[in-house]
Amino acid sequence: METIGTVTTLLVAAFVLALVIGTILRAVRAPKGRRFREALAPLMGAGEKYQELHTGQRGLQDSVIESIQEQEQRPLRTDADDR
Repeated sequence: METIGTVTTLLVAAFVLALVIGTILRAVRAPKGRRFREALAPLMGAGEKYQELHTGQRGLQDSVIESIQEQEQRPLRTDADDR
C-alpha cells in the first residue's frame, strides 16, 4: 500500500512542477508590464470556472461580455434626449 502513496505523491509533485514551470515560462515570454497578468491568467481562469461549476452562477468574464452586448444593442443616450 505504501507504493500507491508514493506514486500519488510523485504525480502531485509532477503536476505542481508543471504548473510552476508553465507559469514561469508565460511570465518570461509576456510583454513587459503585463507579466503578472499573463502568467497567472490560466490559473485565474481555472479558478473562475471552478467557481461557476461550484455555485451555478456565471463568471465575471461571461457577465462582462453579456453586459457589453446589451449596451451595444441599446441606442446611446444623447444630449438631445434631455430636451
